Amino acid sequence: MNEIIKKQNDEDALKLLKASIVAYAKAKYWEIRITYFLIFLAFAYPVYYVFVKDKDIQLILFGCSFLLTVLIQLFYNTFKGNTTKGAILKEIFDVYVLGIPKKTTTKNIDHGEVSKLSLEYKGEEPINWYSINLSEYIPNNFAIAIIQHSNSNWDLELRKSYRDWLKGFLIFYSITLFAFFVIMKVDGRTQFSIGFSILSFYTYFFTLIRGQSAVIEKRDSVSKKLDEIILKKINISPEEIRDIQDEIFVTRQEPAKIPEFFFRRFKKKMIAQSEDYIAAVNKIYTP
Repeated sequence: MNEIIKKQNDEDALKLLKASIVAYAKAKYWEIRITYFLIFLAFAYPVYYVFVKDKDIQLILFGCSFLLTVLIQLFYNTFKGNTTKGAILKEIFDVYVLGIPKKTTTKNIDHGEVSKLSLEYKGEEPINWYSINLSEYIPNNFAIAIIQHSNSNWDLELRKSYRDWLKGFLIFYSITLFAFFVIMKVDGRTQFSIGFSILSFYTYFFTLIRGQSAVIEKRDSVSKKLDEIILKKINISPEEIRDIQDEIFVTRQEPAKIPEFFFRRFKKKMIAQSEDYIAAVNKIYTP
């Protein structure tokens, strides 16, 4: 296990890790900005429709909203960004650090691109990406399985929290909008115009929630399988480790993303939960 701890902090590993972080950040760029823009419009449209009485301006706003809805549907895949590059870099990092076989169909990324992306990284040195507190009594295959569990469960819990936030925000917004209609005594025609104009906002948020739910389901399946193997000390072969890594690689390529501010907000909590799990596992394997 000491070899894994050592390798995750060497120059080559850190370069791969930095490159993957930058690649994921680039993939998030447009999706996050479109999300912020639609939230702004969701509040701006009702205010404009109610307080701006000019029918021509209302008609222009209505037309803009229709065009925006169409554009989002047409270019949604572009807005989602390409997460594949980040997933491949993180996969190569895991293969290097954990010493597991490389999937033969995984696309290679040349050294020049890794260097270019890693040099764009800004922030603290990402040392000790995986916990250094695993007991030395844990056999290597189980240690790898525990790290794979950390990969899956960390992302799983973070996505659950983000999905709950998305649902909570939609409920809050809907209640606020209804109260606004009642207080301002908005007529039926204006309500219809506002409702159609913010349709893109609702459609987009429902798509985000469904996307997160799909990833959560896959991650949960992997996490539960690893839990059973680790906690019951079920023997795991190198082939099974590779199969599980394949599942992790697939979920890393899912387009549904989590904003950086949300990751930073829950980072300490997720680290604490991960360390608690490792402490519990250490007790099971320590004689």
